[in-house]
Amino acid sequence: MGTVNISGLEPGFFITVAVFILFILSMLGMGVLSLFQQKARTGILYFVAGVIGIVAFAVILNVWYV
Repeated sequence: MGTVNISGLEPGFFITVAVFILFILSMLGMGVLSLFQQKARTGILYFVAGVIGIVAFAVILNVWYV
């Protein structure tokens, strides 16, 4: 398996992707955790925040990086 060349990747794009991935995955993870703790309302709110993060991520990528 070879290495991946990321020298052409813009720093702003990398930071944007990293921040959104951290936010989206943490919201979905907290949603699952809340549902396991029998806190349905909080879990659903975390899932909704994760979905809003996915939509915002898609909009930002389409507007700034196309």
